[in-house]
Amino acid sequence: MDHWKKQSIDSFVEEIKKYYLDCSEDSFPNQGIVDKINKEDCKYLNENLNLSQIVGVDSNLILNETLKNKEKRKFSNYILRSKTINLEVNHIDGEGKTVFIRLIENYFVDKNGVLLSSINFLLDRDYNIKEKDVKFVTDLYKNIKSQDQLEDWALLRFAVKLNDKQKYSLAYLKQKELFVILSLKMNKPIYFNFPNLLGIMNNALQFYRENGEIIIKAMACYEREHKIKELDYKKGNFRRKLAEFESNKPIQNKDLENLIVELFPELV
Repeated sequence: MDHWKKQSIDSFVEEIKKYYLDCSEDSFPNQGIVDKINKEDCKYLNENLNLSQIVGVDSNLILNETLKNKEKRKFSNYILRSKTINLEVNHIDGEGKTVFIRLIENYFVDKNGVLLSSINFLLDRDYNIKEKDVKFVTDLYKNIKSQDQLEDWALLRFAVKLNDKQKYSLAYLKQKELFVILSLKMNKPIYFNFPNLLGIMNNALQFYRENGEIIIKAMACYEREHKIKELDYKKGNFRRKLAEFESNKPIQNKDLENLIVELFPELV
């Protein structure tokens, strides 16, 4: 390791101690060094970074503890997303709560995207969904107070059902297609700003054609076809889009189709 790199890491260790005490700012000096280090540097970093001492808890509980305190949000988010910093993520704390549950408790009421990106970071650290997580997300449904929370809840539900970082990454990337399916299942627009399912289907046949087959199958499975055609009776836009799709069907995205079937097994 060269002298400059060692000096930068040593400086980082001192700066993150200060940041834990006051993480009101979005960043702190030298925080980017963790994204520029090799394996040898990473070893040196983790040998000298004593987060357990900084936070004042056992090393297994660092994330659990910092997530308890909303004033430490920026600190916990930083260490979670910085993969070169070693962290235990699968430990259950003394209150019987997982890091997954702590994240939801910390962020669910906010609409800022941090919760769902944090779940991505957590799964990327090989977090394993627990039965506690499944129950917590299931029970959370009855506390939903807004459309935004319903959308976030749906993505949390996808996370616990999939329990796989690669599958969840795909679900997160293709959430619009998944919300089309969920809208059809729940018989109301979810995520999309349309007044009814006709708008959802017209939009889907225009922009999500690579998954048109499974979307049309969902429409039939959830018995929405009659109502959509009834709404389409005067203008006929859906009828034309459907005919055009059937006559000029693109290759379907089988990876996403398989994921949709895993989340909505009734569509097999």
